[in-house]
Amino acid sequence: MKAILTLCLFSLSFASFGQEKMVEVNGHNYNILVQGLEKRKANSPVIIFENGMGVDLGNWKKIIRQVSTFAPVFAYDRAGIGKSDKIFKMPTVKFVAESLHDILKKLNIAPPYILVGHSLGGVYVRSYAGFYPEEISGLVFIDPADFTETKNDWNDIFRKMGLSEKKIDEMLCNRLYQPNQKVDSLNFGPWSERRVLTELRKTDFAEISSLPLPAVPLLFFVGGKFEVPVAQRSKDYDQEVFFHVKNSANMERWRKLIHSTGKPGVLLYLTNAGHYIHFDDPASIVDNMRILINRVDR
Repeated sequence: MKAILTLCLFSLSFASFGQEKMVEVNGHNYNILVQGLEKRKANSPVIIFENGMGVDLGNWKKIIRQVSTFAPVFAYDRAGIGKSDKIFKMPTVKFVAESLHDILKKLNIAPPYILVGHSLGGVYVRSYAGFYPEEISGLVFIDPADFTETKNDWNDIFRKMGLSEKKIDEMLCNRLYQPNQKVDSLNFGPWSERRVLTELRKTDFAEISSLPLPAVPLLFFVGGKFEVPVAQRSKDYDQEVFFHVKNSANMERWRKLIHSTGKPGVLLYLTNAGHYIHFDDPASIVDNMRILINRVDR
């Protein structure tokens, strides 16, 4: 009987934690999850989670509960993702930053913030930090889409692999300059986020590089496990070699970015984890975020 009661209490606790709610901001409903704000100390940071491309806040299910034991947390679905309302407006970095800012203001969740972004979410948190640098205490990037990358950086990967310039030009064209595809109104959220990332790559992320980077600790987690199945690999080049060369180039730029802040930072390369590091090695994410909180919350 005692074991059954314990199990029931655990289930109720988990359900309470996982409870999401809708909040209306600027005439649209956003799905959010907040935990631990009632225990927040004055001026201590709130950890804000930004999902990857087309992914809802369930993306954080393996770490958010543990993180909430040492810091208040906030997660949400961007417009057109998960349970949030669809908005037929391109999710530019400015639009997403302003929308998140308005949501946090509506909920009376005041800064400072530590922003955590996975994949495309890394692009969005870097942008938010540029638009609102005074609100940021730290930035955590989990295998982010590389907002420091230029088209020449991308081409250099293939040059190192010995591909011809003609082939490199063809692949770059296929990656960025395909004729405009028909708008996918049914899946507008994920479709539009992909389009925004493509447009940013065309300009070498000029909009983001023009934004200030606050002098705060930066944490980068890089997945070192190559996961593309053989049947899905490129026929034009060795995709596994490409993966490792690209990771090395990215990490060199990110190392310089960490040093540029003048603050302590982390660049962690995890050979046991793929793109979803917070699924493959949640302990590494949680442990380092705990260290970051202890450092900035003094």
